Amino acid sequence: MKKLVSLVLALAMLLSLTAAFAEDEVVTLKVSSIWSAESEANRKPMLKTLEEFEAAYPNIKLEVEWYEANAWKETGETLALSDSLPDVFYWNAGGVLWNLVGSGDILALDSYLTDDIMARMEPGLLADMTFTVDGKEQVYQLPYTKAASMLYCNTELFTQYNVKIPETWDELITAVKTFRDAGVTPMALGGGDQWPANMYTDIIALRFAGDAACRAAYYKTEGATFMTQDWVDGMAAFKQLIDLGAFPEDAASLTRDESEVPYFAGEIPMYVHGQWFSGSLSPEMQQKVVAVKFPAVGKGYDNQYMGGAAEGFSVAAYTEHPDEAFIAAQFLAENLSKNGYISGAGLPAWKYDFSAYTDLNPVMAQIKEATSTADSMLLWGNTALTGEDATLIGDTVYDVLTGEITPEQWCEDMETIFE
Repeated sequence: MKKLVSLVLALAMLLSLTAAFAEDEVVTLKVSSIWSAESEANRKPMLKTLEEFEAAYPNIKLEVEWYEANAWKETGETLALSDSLPDVFYWNAGGVLWNLVGSGDILALDSYLTDDIMARMEPGLLADMTFTVDGKEQVYQLPYTKAASMLYCNTELFTQYNVKIPETWDELITAVKTFRDAGVTPMALGGGDQWPANMYTDIIALRFAGDAACRAAYYKTEGATFMTQDWVDGMAAFKQLIDLGAFPEDAASLTRDESEVPYFAGEIPMYVHGQWFSGSLSPEMQQKVVAVKFPAVGKGYDNQYMGGAAEGFSVAAYTEHPDEAFIAAQFLAENLSKNGYISGAGLPAWKYDFSAYTDLNPVMAQIKEATSTADSMLLWGNTALTGEDATLIGDTVYDVLTGEITPEQWCEDMETIFE
């Protein structure tokens, strides 16, 4: 009997999802994307995915609006206030997603997530896209990529200056000093945009404090605190890099794009950034750069990563076409996952046989291999935190970068989020 009921329900869902295609009527959906610039690694794979969707679903027309990431976040938050979010849209996971879930702006997707769809997703990626509302745990987003912070090393420069690619903090400090003594800026950083500096402090904090302590603090669970020696030591380690001249002298005023120019030119040997950066490397640079996990500090947390499923596609709760909007969101997520990895823009969040592709980005393949055995993956602090808390972590890290506050003061400032 249970099997019969399940079959009936599945048939009903299938009929619901295909009803729109029984006639020639075209359903138009508004879609928002963050890959507006030609330089964005995910722009080409997104365009490819849109072409594939048009061929697969000629009766669903997607009207895509393109934004820069920060501009879309501000626009999206404004649209949410008037229940005007597009039918399908890109959004960050974690606390940023929870803000829209809590305000009732995002559609729960569980009724559409069949066993087949769930089986095609990489396991464990929905944790920061799942929330309990009215006592019921539900999924509100579908991932298209798995994120990871990596240390990108230009092997040509390491060889030229006889420097070992660092696996420990002491080796990293030695590398920084050696490059600096040779007149080479050791590490790229665009602190003017704030979040690139958080890429450094998050992974350093993870090495000193570990996933459990960082996760508790970022998600503000009971008993969480920044007032521990591990947190102080982590921020002090970042300050050590600053004091040693690891970053450009004008790092605090550089944008991310500006800071990356000398790295692309082969003038800076190290850079901590997300997996998407490998998709921005030229074919020539892909042969020079290796992506490795951030060095260990002796605390036993060296196989933990910042990242995970940090972004994806959601459906507006008030869309007039929920069935079609889900089809679009699921298709975009799964196929951008495929096309993004093939182009070197991201780690796949969906299962796919890539064995036929012989020219995959070697740096992205390194990241895929390294993270396949990760002990844990944790969203970045400014993504897990929300609102004023997310702003605070960006502002205070920037203040450490500029020397306005000490590592101890940073911990005291961040502790205020628990008040």
